[in-house]
Amino acid sequence: MFNWFLRYVLLRGLPPDVVAACAAHPEIRALLLFRFTYLFAFHAPVLIPLLERLTGQRDPALGVLSLGIASLTMVLADVPTGLYADRNGAKAALRLGLKLTCAIMLGFFLLGLWRAWAVSQGHSAGPFVPGIVGLLLLEAGIGVSLALLSGADTVFFLAVARRSAIPGLQHSGFEGIGSAIRYVGTLVAVVLGAALYDGAARIASIPALRVALQSSLFLLTLLSMAFALRTLNKIPDHPEESGASHPLLRPGFHSIAQALTVLWQWPRFFWPMWLLCLTSSVSLFSVYVLQSPLSRLTASLVRHSSLWWPLYTVLAAVGYWASSRGSHAWRRQHLSSAGSRPESSTPSRANTLWLVAGAVCVLLLYPGAFSLRLHVAEGHWPLLSAAALMCLLFNYLRGFVEPYSATALIAFTKDHGLSVPVSLVSVFNSIKRGLHFALSALFFVLLQRSDHATSHPDATLSAVLLWLALALVLLVLPALRHTIPRDRVR
Repeated sequence: MFNWFLRYVLLRGLPPDVVAACAAHPEIRALLLFRFTYLFAFHAPVLIPLLERLTGQRDPALGVLSLGIASLTMVLADVPTGLYADRNGAKAALRLGLKLTCAIMLGFFLLGLWRAWAVSQGHSAGPFVPGIVGLLLLEAGIGVSLALLSGADTVFFLAVARRSAIPGLQHSGFEGIGSAIRYVGTLVAVVLGAALYDGAARIASIPALRVALQSSLFLLTLLSMAFALRTLNKIPDHPEESGASHPLLRPGFHSIAQALTVLWQWPRFFWPMWLLCLTSSVSLFSVYVLQSPLSRLTASLVRHSSLWWPLYTVLAAVGYWASSRGSHAWRRQHLSSAGSRPESSTPSRANTLWLVAGAVCVLLLYPGAFSLRLHVAEGHWPLLSAAALMCLLFNYLRGFVEPYSATALIAFTKDHGLSVPVSLVSVFNSIKRGLHFALSALFFVLLQRSDHATSHPDATLSAVLLWLALALVLLVLPALRHTIPRDRVR
């Protein structure tokens, strides 16, 4: 079954001889299966409503803030975990990250069982402890586990692909295929998770039983992480790829400082990377924020006809499909540019400018649709269409930017003889996640201070997105000097 899926879905677009070689190579086959399953998060499509149920607080801002806390802890853990991967190998970091994720998913499941018991006792509003505190602590732990997985993932994937000696896997553009495989795996989990979540709501009329069944999605995610860990262990260890075989040459924080010093001396690399970080953080924030209006607007349609209930699941699945398309588009662009010039670590200035300009324009879609609804259209179709289109486009941007930025940083460390590829990727992940936390915290504060947050959520969201677009433009300005070609400036 997986062989068929590998040939006709995951590796679609590669030459037939390369696909056949990948399917016949045990190590590459295990690598691709790992990439497909290690982010099999069944709870992902309904994370915010699940968090609301666990805490007993019908407040979307609290869910967004908890996701921002995960980003904050990821910022704090990115560099130490990146250094751990550079010292002990990317596989060791992936193994530790998966084990930690399993423990956190078990914690979420137990919190869900506790919440189900509280509901059975007639407690409609969740207490501060362990509900909200437990949620925030677990989300903080998720940030650490994601920090262990993020940078090490790309480094490990490219290293195993290159040592396979299979033609077509030696170029860093193969990370575009790997990134698309990851998003397709998440898409499958999204469809199954959302269907199970909705199915539990339909078959369980007792509120406590409904909470328990829906919380079991965390247990399913735990089982999928355990399977991914087992698959990872099938890939042989190569000590020469880590500092373990050369204790005297193992990198430390001084190596990271040296890498950052070298990077700062190349402004034409640093500032495009800054723009990529902005695009990635805004995309991630917007996708999470737009889950709330999409859920609310689709729920309104379901009240008129039950035929609309799959709409939210379809939109979530299409979003991950758009991310996979973005990764494929980056691979095609990368290979076409490499055909005309040697592979370079410096991101294309034209690409980065187009990506940021696209992010600003997409941010204005929802306010534009809200204005249309006020002055021309009736009903919620303009807002639903705008929110769905924004999710589609931002997922596409995220799928394009993630492999683009990671492979550029890995190539930069190789070109300059640096020994901390994972740490350098982690530093820029810290920038992305730090920006995401700042956006989430700002969103939470604005909602709390707004008098119309509950009665007019679309007006509040439109105003926040307008301010966000303005802030993004201001953050772009320092980079323009190094990203716009001089001949165009003149």
